Amino acid sequence: MKEVFACAFLEDAIVVKSMLESAGIQAELLSDQMLDINPFYSIEPKGAKIVVSDSDEADAKAIVDSFREHMRSDN
Repeated sequence: MKEVFACAFLEDAIVVKSMLESAGIQAELLSDQMLDINPFYSIEPKGAKIVVSDSDEADAKAIVDSFREHMRSDN
């Protein structure tokens, strides 16, 4: 399994996971359970993570890059 996305906010991770799954890539969301209560109190410094199989890493990273570019253009 390869990490393709990490963020402080669970909501962003859920969006990315959904985008990956819509593209046919099985993704797993790993998060510190404290993120559900308070996203600013997390033992894990990167908060939520998305991992995919090794074989899907390149395609997943392309989707994540597209998501990040979209987020930058909205600001």
